[in-house]
Amino acid sequence: MRQAVIAFLVFILTISFYIYTLLPSLAWGDGTKLQSEAISGESFVLAEMNPAEFSPDPFIFSKVGVAAWDHPLYIMMGYILVKTFPFVDSLWLVNLISAIFGAASVALVFLLSYQFTKSLLASCYASFSLAVSHTFWWHSSTPEVYTLFIFLLLVSFYFFDKFERTDRPTFLIYSAFFLGLAASTHVLAFLTIPALALYYLLAKSYRNFRISDWKKLLKAILGFLAGFSLYIIQFIRLTANFPLNEIIGPVVGSTFLSRLLTLSPILLGGSLLSYLFFLTVQFGPVGIILGILGFCKVFDDKRSSPVDQDSYLRKIVSFFIVFALFGVFYRVTDQFTFFITSHVFWVMLMGIGSVYAFKLIPEKRRLLLPIILGLLLFATPFFYINLPNLAEKIGLNDASIGIPKIGVGVRDGLAYYMNPDQRGDYRAYDFGNQTISDLAPNSIVIAEWYTDTDEYFILRYFTKIKKVRSDVIVLGWPTQDPFSFNSQLVLDVIEDSFPDHPIYLASLSERFYSASKLIKMYCIVPENNLYRLYQKGNNNLQCLQSDSVTQ
Repeated sequence: MRQAVIAFLVFILTISFYIYTLLPSLAWGDGTKLQSEAISGESFVLAEMNPAEFSPDPFIFSKVGVAAWDHPLYIMMGYILVKTFPFVDSLWLVNLISAIFGAASVALVFLLSYQFTKSLLASCYASFSLAVSHTFWWHSSTPEVYTLFIFLLLVSFYFFDKFERTDRPTFLIYSAFFLGLAASTHVLAFLTIPALALYYLLAKSYRNFRISDWKKLLKAILGFLAGFSLYIIQFIRLTANFPLNEIIGPVVGSTFLSRLLTLSPILLGGSLLSYLFFLTVQFGPVGIILGILGFCKVFDDKRSSPVDQDSYLRKIVSFFIVFALFGVFYRVTDQFTFFITSHVFWVMLMGIGSVYAFKLIPEKRRLLLPIILGLLLFATPFFYINLPNLAEKIGLNDASIGIPKIGVGVRDGLAYYMNPDQRGDYRAYDFGNQTISDLAPNSIVIAEWYTDTDEYFILRYFTKIKKVRSDVIVLGWPTQDPFSFNSQLVLDVIEDSFPDHPIYLASLSERFYSASKLIKMYCIVPENNLYRLYQKGNNNLQCLQSDSVTQ
């Protein structure tokens, strides 16, 4: 009972912190995509298809997809929340989902850590370390799907641990049900299968399957299918419009997974170093040391150990290894996002390690450890808040660390991505509102959704969700594979539309827009946060040259 009360207090403190630092409005990039999908109750790819490509049924959520980038449970939950509270700003409500489930996940980490350490101090340290870690805090203050996914995964993990300790089938059914809900939120949930396989391998205590066990297994399967039923229903609905082979590829993210085959040892080594760097940024050298200590002590079979050294602890190690390896191998633009689940299990190892560190300190000096750890936790948010300024002082900028430029360069990417405190940040909304308002009548904005993610989704939000400027067309080609995108599509649109329609480019990408060719054919000038095309020969314009072209 005592730990439940403390877990509730952990939740209250964390949710207060997350709401205080919550992004109040529109986000950048994928965050805008999720906001738009939750508010409209539609996946953006299906919503952009014309009736000849996709004919949805007349029922609710008919345009919610099941691709790897779709998150059915998140979209439906967000839509219901927005419709339930129409008097509250819909953008803020969607952002609130991240804060609520982020705080709930932190509380669950406390309960799980206490289950494994029996130490309130170690459990508080583990949970608050996660709460103020950069990536988890950032995802809890912006519209992202991962806090909901992690919460459901941890609930499943919690009940599975209960099942192993009590052998009660009810807990196994609960675990499977919440795993199904997690899979309805994000396909990463299926990494649980190799994680459990590794766990049973590391535990060296395989459960003997008895004839009577098939009933437990059947109930678990039914529990998973009940939680996963939302996803299954959406999958079946899509088969009315698409053949299975066109659905399966996006479901497993085949476009991105195929890139795993091109990984070289150099790229893999760089990815591993990136993971270690981000892990250090989250928890500092002390957190790394305590996590390593906890990792090692999980396999320490000495009976004198202050932590209960049964095989159950090895679940933590197994889940950490599997999710960390996936993050390392899955090289995408926002790779740091896929490290976040492994961070959750790392903080549990930090909690275990802190118990051992406490025992190693002489009794008269043991009070120093919780004081030091508490001070580090307190200082962590202030470090992140000042991190953008520190980065600028050592010569870093958006370009040097790979943060894409928005339009002509209107975003402070360091501030947005390095500082999880998003309180009072309306810059994405202001960019979109100003840009869409000042566009020339009947404009066409070319912003391919993959290379110009931020511009496409922000401008699409204003034209398709807020439904302003019905005369403006935002082209992003969301149904085209970005890795085989043909820039001739862009050239054809410009040739067919110019000069009858004002044409704007979100960037001067050579790969997607053949910008070097466009610069020779047209006079391109920065205008209204974007790049506008004019006919050659206007001496009053300062046309951009080939050195403005980007890859």
